[in-house]
Amino acid sequence: MAKADTKDTILDAAEDLFAEQGFGATSLRQLTARAGVNLAAVNYHFGSKEDLAKAVLRRRIEPINRERRERLDDMRVPACVEDIVRAFIEPALRPQASEAGSATESRAAGLCRVFGRISVEQPPFLRAFFRGQFSELGQRFISMLREAAPGTPAEALWWRMHFTVGAMAHTLQSAHIVGEISGGVCDPNDHVAIIEHLTAYAIGGFSATRLAQ
Repeated sequence: MAKADTKDTILDAAEDLFAEQGFGATSLRQLTARAGVNLAAVNYHFGSKEDLAKAVLRRRIEPINRERRERLDDMRVPACVEDIVRAFIEPALRPQASEAGSATESRAAGLCRVFGRISVEQPPFLRAFFRGQFSELGQRFISMLREAAPGTPAEALWWRMHFTVGAMAHTLQSAHIVGEISGGVCDPNDHVAIIEHLTAYAIGGFSATRLAQ
């Protein structure tokens, strides 16, 4: 097995195990058995279980954030709220194409599976890791939103960004629920509709000029 293939095999196995049983409960012995590799291969590619967990998360996050940066770079300034919100939501929720060319799950779906489980445990490395991944980009989004919605305080924009992230994560993890309770009115597999509804919801929040009394 080539080195790149071995590394991807380990990452795939780790992502599945972390999502199934969490970071703390996953042993390196379980990981090597699932991946079909020896411990030396894990140590060679990642060094430690913590660094492996970071690599699992980074593999999901970095393509999303790369596209977000590219879309902000290409945006005319000052941009409108809708364009900024779409630059944040669409890279995460738009389904990826499989090798066969068909649409698969969104980029962020795998991230939510593993992060949802790991975040419950709150391992010491997690907060600093996510701060490193999102702080600079978050500041950039907020800066552009302040220009697009000049009457909205920075505090409100940060909270609304936080709520938008929460809505995205909940949608990725639980969209099937609204499909069931709506009696089929909402289709949890209609990615285009989900993006449009969530974008409209977020635009309404970011565009609101006053707090509820």
